[in-house]
Amino acid sequence: MILPLCLAALLRLSSPDPDPPRVRSVAVVMAEGWQIPELARWSAFARREGLEIRTARETDRLGADWEIVRLAAPPVSAAFRIRLAKFPLSLEPTGFVFDGRQYRDPGDGVVLSDPGAGSETLVLANSRDGVRRLLRGVFGRDRRPAGGFRAISGELSKEGRFRRTSGGGLEIERATERDRIADRERFVSDLATELHGGVAWRFRESERPGFDRWSPVLERLLVGARTRPALTVFLYPDPATKGLYTGSSRPADVSWTREAGRIDVDVSAPPEPDLVSPVLAAAVIGDRLPRLRERPTLLAAAGARAHGRWWGRDVASFASFLERVGVHPAVEDVVGDPDRDDLSPICAAGAAAAWLDAGFREGGQAAVDRALSADGDELRRTLARWRRAAIARPVSPPPRRPVPAGFLRGVSYAMANSVEGSYASPRSLATLRRLAGMAVNSISIMPYGFSRRENAPEIEFVHRSPRGETDEGTLRAVADARTLGMSAMVKPHLWVGGGAFVGKIAMSNPADWAKWFAAYRRFAIHHAIVAQASGADLFCVGTELAGTESHVEEWRRTVAAIRLATGTALVYASNWAAGAPRVAFWDLLDAIGADFYDPLSADAGASDAALVGGVRSAARPLARLSAATGKPVVFTEAGYPPAATSWTAPHDEESGRPLAPQDAARSVRAVFAALSGEKWWRGVYWWKVFSDGRDAGPADSSFNFLGRPAGEAIATGFRRLVATGGGTR
Repeated sequence: MILPLCLAALLRLSSPDPDPPRVRSVAVVMAEGWQIPELARWSAFARREGLEIRTARETDRLGADWEIVRLAAPPVSAAFRIRLAKFPLSLEPTGFVFDGRQYRDPGDGVVLSDPGAGSETLVLANSRDGVRRLLRGVFGRDRRPAGGFRAISGELSKEGRFRRTSGGGLEIERATERDRIADRERFVSDLATELHGGVAWRFRESERPGFDRWSPVLERLLVGARTRPALTVFLYPDPATKGLYTGSSRPADVSWTREAGRIDVDVSAPPEPDLVSPVLAAAVIGDRLPRLRERPTLLAAAGARAHGRWWGRDVASFASFLERVGVHPAVEDVVGDPDRDDLSPICAAGAAAAWLDAGFREGGQAAVDRALSADGDELRRTLARWRRAAIARPVSPPPRRPVPAGFLRGVSYAMANSVEGSYASPRSLATLRRLAGMAVNSISIMPYGFSRRENAPEIEFVHRSPRGETDEGTLRAVADARTLGMSAMVKPHLWVGGGAFVGKIAMSNPADWAKWFAAYRRFAIHHAIVAQASGADLFCVGTELAGTESHVEEWRRTVAAIRLATGTALVYASNWAAGAPRVAFWDLLDAIGADFYDPLSADAGASDAALVGGVRSAARPLARLSAATGKPVVFTEAGYPPAATSWTAPHDEESGRPLAPQDAARSVRAVFAALSGEKWWRGVYWWKVFSDGRDAGPADSSFNFLGRPAGEAIATGFRRLVATGGGTR
């Protein structure tokens, strides 16, 4: 799901030209019977960026002005094999060999182009899913120049350029080569092996503190084991390295071969919530009960039950908590497909852990082991009985916390879609340090969900790839912010297919409204659990969902459910200040929130004084609401694109207006000048900065304010608040 979500941004980043690009015509050539449904959505995005995409078959004749992208996965056609012959690549029954290295995983693939045939690109992967993943880069910012290549293995790549040999073939021009796959191989070869309690630990000396921390935990879990398990533990220095080399940036994972289990651990994982011990316990249980390895959600649940806590919550009451908030999964949700896009893995494993705890209290470990080793029907019947018992446990809401004291000098902190620049990366921590130097004391972390259409009642989770907004990324960003003295708001967003505005989400009948709110509660509760576990200070219950706000009773039930999931202060983000009076449930929240993109003036030549007056006028509905409710106001977002007269349409970064970064800075200064003395105004989160810390490029029309006059205006405004005592915590 990440591919269609990212394509629009990738296309914009692929061309530095601020003028409308010339139309590129790209034909995607597929074998008979192939279908890539995402192409229809991609094409809609692409047309906005001057790119025409059409599909074709190998037998179609295409004009000379078309760029051609040919796709292949086993079985590869004879015509495609002929085109591959010039490259240093050979096909095998189990994959392919490129430049002497074997690529055998289903997701492995390579993008190739001949320096003498720049209009044609070959995309080969070991599966059609692998082809789809590679296809994104062909259209976006990873687009290879003529003669370039990019091989993919997991999250790693080997890239560079070809040159022609004297015999007419192609070879790699080594000076251009960047081989991250080889980096992984060197990392593994540098690991020492240390045996402890029959378990092999693989780590570098720099990760020895992780060995010292976790080897006693695993040893305690193995007490009483009849045999020593065949387990190997690999230690990684940080989540980005783990994500690059294993495909997961979670604190810990367990996987299995026929012979042994493998545990991968990020030694820098925050101590709370402890998400490593449940995985170590799951590895021991999976070694003892091999059948459970094929049931990953139940295996995770068994590990959580053995540990006693899951995502910072007591396991015994997890199911009763989920029952009370209306998101308790069914047995089939737990024993069925673990990769369902609409299922919270946190809630599924937590619920099942509580069921197993009920079984343990009923019949001890032997009863749990028998159930987990049983066939499907018997397992389902036993879990259903334990499920009924688990919901009888008492549950209490977490202690409530107030809105942080002082003024929230915030930044909307957007995830960069790369492992090395993600929330869960050392680069993100460096970015947060830079923001601290700008007098920022709070960040907004924004995990996403996906709706295919405005009227679709389903909501999908998109948090599995380490390139996306993962749960562990939220944990790490909050933890890193707290080490720098910053607070954090977790602010979940929904992305609607086709780029539709989220405020247009609305269902066509009562049945679909019921389904939508059930899906939204699952989404919101999931992220509220993460916010509570991370120690976040604020949680935004919804963002700009204007089309749903009239369903007041459903929203009141949703907010009440979120209160049972997290003690953080709650806020809702209305669509502009003008939209805040239409929200009818402010009484349930701790602060009034608004994404402040209200126009400040319709006058392209507005003076600074006029802009200050425009801010006061636009913010007046919020001042009145604050007075009526007694609640503070936080601009949950505010920002101005670097476009001429940005104050006339602050929400629009795609207007085609000429770049004028100073106009954005003038608008920012007007906000500070108009509101800094207002008691009701308790914070602002400026939109936006990316977690990889990249500065805005000279032709970048996005809201990224780093390296721009708007960023200087924000830092100056925050520093003045601190100096005058208005911005202390």
